[in-house]
Amino acid sequence: MTRQIVTALIAGSALFAAAGEPVVLKNFTDSARCTLKKPFASLSADGATLRIDTTASENEWNPVFLTNPGVLKPSTAYVATFRCRVEEPDMDAKFLHFLSRPVSAGNAALDTMRQNEGDSATFRPVRIKFRTGNAADYAFQIHTHRKLKGEITDFRLVEGLGEDYYPATPDAAPCTDSPGPLPTGAKEFSVHPPSNPGGAVVEAAAFGLSADAADNVDALNRALEHCRETGAAKLAVAPGTYRMTADRPVRLERMRDFIFDGGGATFVWHKKREANFQLDGCERVVMRNFKMDWEWEKDPLASLVEVVDASDSHVDFRFCEYETFPRRDLRIAIVSSYDPATKSVGIEGGFDRGFEFFAGRNRPETEWLSGNVLRVRGRNLSPFRRGQLFRMQHYYYDMNGFVMSDNRHLTLEDIDIYSCAGHAFVVSGLQQYWEFRKVNIAAPAGVPRRLITCTADHCHIARSRGFFKMEDCEFSLGADDCLNAHDCSGYAEKSGTHSVTTRNVKFIDTFRPGAPVELRHGDYSPTGFRSAVKSVRPVDAEKGMHEITFEDPVPEPVDRGFILFNWTYDTRNIIVRNCFFHDNRARGILLLGRDITLENNHFRHNEMGAIKIETGYTFNAWSEGYGADNIVVRNNRFDGVNPRDVGNDGKARDIYMGVYMKTDPSTQRTDYPILSNILFENNTFKDSYGLVAFISSAGNVTFRNNTFTNPTPRRDPLPYRAAFYVTNATGVRIVNNRYIASPNVPNPGVYADPDSVKGLVAAGNTVVSE
Repeated sequence: MTRQIVTALIAGSALFAAAGEPVVLKNFTDSARCTLKKPFASLSADGATLRIDTTASENEWNPVFLTNPGVLKPSTAYVATFRCRVEEPDMDAKFLHFLSRPVSAGNAALDTMRQNEGDSATFRPVRIKFRTGNAADYAFQIHTHRKLKGEITDFRLVEGLGEDYYPATPDAAPCTDSPGPLPTGAKEFSVHPPSNPGGAVVEAAAFGLSADAADNVDALNRALEHCRETGAAKLAVAPGTYRMTADRPVRLERMRDFIFDGGGATFVWHKKREANFQLDGCERVVMRNFKMDWEWEKDPLASLVEVVDASDSHVDFRFCEYETFPRRDLRIAIVSSYDPATKSVGIEGGFDRGFEFFAGRNRPETEWLSGNVLRVRGRNLSPFRRGQLFRMQHYYYDMNGFVMSDNRHLTLEDIDIYSCAGHAFVVSGLQQYWEFRKVNIAAPAGVPRRLITCTADHCHIARSRGFFKMEDCEFSLGADDCLNAHDCSGYAEKSGTHSVTTRNVKFIDTFRPGAPVELRHGDYSPTGFRSAVKSVRPVDAEKGMHEITFEDPVPEPVDRGFILFNWTYDTRNIIVRNCFFHDNRARGILLLGRDITLENNHFRHNEMGAIKIETGYTFNAWSEGYGADNIVVRNNRFDGVNPRDVGNDGKARDIYMGVYMKTDPSTQRTDYPILSNILFENNTFKDSYGLVAFISSAGNVTFRNNTFTNPTPRRDPLPYRAAFYVTNATGVRIVNNRYIASPNVPNPGVYADPDSVKGLVAAGNTVVSE
C-alpha cells in the first residue's frame, strides 16, 4: 500500500474537534469573564482593542489582563487568537508576556503556557494553544515585561485545539507501505590507544603523593609535568585515599601517548574554585581506574530538608539528617521536590525553586532557628507547605570535575565519580574522538546522606568536533541533565554590506578570522550564505555586541536578523550504548547534533523527561544547537521518565522534539524541519506520565515497532497519556506500535494539528492484551 493511500485512509478516520468549539471570550468587554488591570489597560471605544501602556510603571513585570477564576476549566485545551503590535519594538528590552497560570499561584511553578510577543510595530497575527492544569482557578493572562505601549485586537479564546486524532485499535492492520529513506545514525569509529613502548612508568609517590598529606594537587602536577617533559608512558598511583584541597586543577596538558593509572585510589576534593582535573590539547591519552569524591563531612553538597513552617514571606527548613548542620554559612542554590520512595528528586506535582544558582549572586536572607532549622525569607514562597520534602543543593554551577578541551583520541575508563561540585564533565573547543568506558556517576553504596552526585550536568558538551562514544556507563543522582550535547549558535542583525552585529553570541572569541559561518533566517530556513570571517571588532562589548565582517556580501534578512552557525565546531557522530541514566534532576539526554545512535540504554525516573531533541536561540540568553539530523534511538527502555509532569504547550511528554525561538521557554515553532531524519524503533516505554512524544519543527520522523505499557495510575489522569502529538512537521510516520491495553490510557494513538502537519502516516498502531 502506498504512503498516499495510507495517509488518505487515516485522514478519513480522523476525529475533528474543530466543529462546534465553544467561544469562551470574544474581545475584552465582558467584565464578568475577564478583568483589565488599570491604569495599564484600557479599551477602544468599540471594545475590540485592548490598549496597553506601562510606561509610567517602575515594575519589571506588570499584569494587564486575565480571565476571571472559573472561566477556564481544569485540564482543558484552549486556543487564543489575536493580532498585536508594540510601539518601537525591541524584544531585548520589552515585550508582551502571555501565560496560563492559576490566579492563586505566587510564581511560575504551575504555568502550562508562557509565550512572548511584541516584535512588530504593525499588527501581526498570533495563535496560542495551551492546556490548563488541574487547579480550579487557571486564567489566561497578559503581562508586560518592562515599559511599553502596545495594542491587542481581534481577540478570541476558544475551547479545544481543533486537533485530528488517529486512534490505535485492537484490530489495526499492519502498515506495509515503504517507509522511504531512514536515518542510519552514527558511524562506528575507534579511539586510538596510546603507543609508547619505550616510555617509562613513573610512580606518583616519588613526587610527594601521600595519603597523609593535607593536599596532593601539587604533587600530582609535579609528577605529570615530569611525565610530559620526559615522554613517560604511564603515571602510576598507589591505592589509597588522597586529599585534594588546592584551588587549582590537576593538569594534563599537551600529553602524548600517555596513561594516567589511578591504581584504584580515591581522590577527595574540598576547595573553593577551579576544576578537579583539566585536560587540554592531549592526544592518545587514557585516564583510568580511580574514584573521585567530595569532603561531605565538612561541606555537604546537598541535604534532605523538610518544610516545618511556611508563609508568603518565609520558609523554615529542617535538615532531616543532622542535629547540627556542619556549615552555618551554607548556600541555598536550589531546592527540588524529593521522593522518599525513589530517594531522588521528581514527584508528581513537584517543583523547583532557585535561590542562588551562582555563588554570591542573589543570596537569600537566612537565619538559623536551631542547630538544624533554617529560616529563609523572600517573596513568592506560597508553593511551600508544611511537610514537603526537598533536596536542597548547596552548590550548582561551580568548580566541575573534568574540564576537557582540544583533546584527540582520549579515553576515560573504569572511573567512579561519587560526587563533585559542578558539572562532572565539561567539553569544549576542538575536542574530537573521545570515549567513556565504564565511567559511573553514582553515590557510594552504604554511605548516608548522599542525595546528589554532581551538582550540575553529568556531561555538558558546549562545543566540539564530535566523534564521542559512551559504553557501559551509569549516570545518576545529578542536579541537571545526564548528557547535554550541542554547539553554541548566536543571533545577529545586518549592519553593512559584508557585516552583521551580534545581539547574542556567547563565545565571540570562537569567531576567529577564517572561521566558516553560516547564516540562517530567524525561522531556521537557509539563506544560502556561508562565508569565512574576515574580522571582528567590539561595538558594545558589555552588551555582547560585536561587528563580524565576512569575505562575502551578507543577504537581506527575511525577519529581523540571522542565526549564526559557526562550523568550526560540529558536535556529531555520537554513540551511546548500554548505559543507565536515572534519578537525576532535569532531562536524561539532550541531542542537538547529527549522526547519533542511542541503543540498548535504560532511562529511569529522569525528572523532566528522557530525551530532548531541540535547537534554539534567544536575544539575551543562551543559543544552542545547529539543529539535529540522522538520529537513531533503538532498543532502549524508558521507565517513568517524567515523574514531575514537565511539558511543552501544556502537554507532559517523555520525548520532546522542538525549538525555542527568541526566548526560552517559547511556544513558537518553525515549519522548516530543522530537526530531521529521526528514527525511534523497538523501544519500550513504561508508565509515561503524558505523551510518549511531542514532535514539532521536524521532518522525516519515524516511530515504529515500539511498545507502550502503563500499569500505574497517576494522580492527574491525563486524557492524552501514552499518545503522540504532532505539530509543525512534515513526513512523520507513527506506525506498527503496540499498546498493552490499560485503563490508564483512554486515548492511545496520535493527535495532530491539521493546519501545520503534512504527510503524516499513523497506521498499524494496535492495542493488545498483555
